[in-house]
Amino acid sequence: MESVGGSIKLMLFVYVLAAAVSLATAWLIKLIFFFIRMQKKRAAAQQAAQATPIAAPADATAKRMT
Repeated sequence: MESVGGSIKLMLFVYVLAAAVSLATAWLIKLIFFFIRMQKKRAAAQQAAQATPIAAPADATAKRMT
C-alpha cells in the first residue's frame, strides 16, 4: 500500500467481509438448531400418535348396525 487511504479501504473491506461471514455463520447455526427442534417435535408427535389407540373400522361398523 502506497497511501494511507488505500490501507484504510483495505481495512474496511476486510472488516465488512469478516462481518458478513460472521453473520452468515450465525444464521446457519440458527437454522441448524431450528431444524433439530422441528425434527424433535415431529418425532414426539409421531410417538404420541402411536401411543393413542385408534378404533378399528370394524368396530365402527358394528356400532352403527346395532
